[in-house]
Amino acid sequence: MKKMQTFFSTCCLLLAFASCSTVQEPARDQSGAETETLPDDSQALGRLKEFYENGLQKINQGVISEGITQLVSVLAEYDDLKNTGRTNPEIEKVVHNAETELAKIGAGLTMDSGTEWLDENKNQISASSLDIGSNTGLDPSIILTLNFGGGRALVAGAPILFEFTKGNGLLTIFVTTNDYGQANCSIARLENQNEENIVKASLIYRVKDFSYRFQGVEKEFVYVPPARRATILVMERAEDTVSSDPVILDAVYNRLKGVTFDFSQYNGVLLGKDFVRVFGGDPKTIKSLGLEKGVSYLVMVLSEGDYVSQVELGGKKYDIFKSNTSASTRIIRVVDGKIMYSGTVQGVPGQGGTRQKAIIDGFRNAAEAMAEKINQDLTQIISALSGESE
Repeated sequence: MKKMQTFFSTCCLLLAFASCSTVQEPARDQSGAETETLPDDSQALGRLKEFYENGLQKINQGVISEGITQLVSVLAEYDDLKNTGRTNPEIEKVVHNAETELAKIGAGLTMDSGTEWLDENKNQISASSLDIGSNTGLDPSIILTLNFGGGRALVAGAPILFEFTKGNGLLTIFVTTNDYGQANCSIARLENQNEENIVKASLIYRVKDFSYRFQGVEKEFVYVPPARRATILVMERAEDTVSSDPVILDAVYNRLKGVTFDFSQYNGVLLGKDFVRVFGGDPKTIKSLGLEKGVSYLVMVLSEGDYVSQVELGGKKYDIFKSNTSASTRIIRVVDGKIMYSGTVQGVPGQGGTRQKAIIDGFRNAAEAMAEKINQDLTQIISALSGESE
């Protein structure tokens, strides 16, 4: 009897050892290959409910973007479940509830452009494509808020996608809103500054390989090419003489009229002392005079007689006067006062029976020399008027 008990105990121990050391065989398909072991539907349902409840809780706590991410995670998990054919009515109910909450949130979200993009009437403006990369350039900027009841909350930590919908260039694609609900995109360059470019900001959440875009929560920023218009401003001066009808005006215009630009012509004397400031490219003076309105460039021409003398031979003075005149033409970009082209002719002689006639002859000769200079530099000038020469 005692031997039987010992044998029985030994068998039990062996069976127990065998049970503990057994390794569960991996799941295999019909070909015998191992397959991924998936959690059962109850685990998947529990995970979806957890995402959903966490999402609602975060939003109630004011952590809006984190709450949205949790709700989008429900849809992302469901997308995986659909691909494996593992859905049921309970799972789909949770997904429906998450979609409903996201729709409610989407209806309350507002994306506004930054204040720098608004005029005095709160209307969004367009920006100049030539300003990109300059101190006066405008980069896309948005402010994201959520309306709830009678209040509005800034949405921090929201993922904003910036992309070209027209044109192309180099920009910061993904930006997260800061604590003030603001996201700024930096544009390094535009492929073509002479065409309209449009950048759109959108609110898109990504979880794993799943993306959720809030339809209608977006903002476009338009960059317009420069107007094909320029103003020619001319001044002729020598000693106390300032020409009321400068001859160099027609000389310059006749050489430039072949360029595909609309040119308006003005006597620079109308600017008075401000002419010299504008000629130097002072942007404040350009704006204060309203010269930038409707035009992209100023063509500034200054002709100066800096020396007039009477001919003297052997101590005798003759009624012959000589002048020395120089002329310069500059193409100035109105948005920032940058000088895009500068051409100069110097020491052009003039002669006449009086000081006045010598000055006028110097102006006339300088006009011809300047016209020839422009003709030689026409390719460079066209490049400047196209915004290509930097």
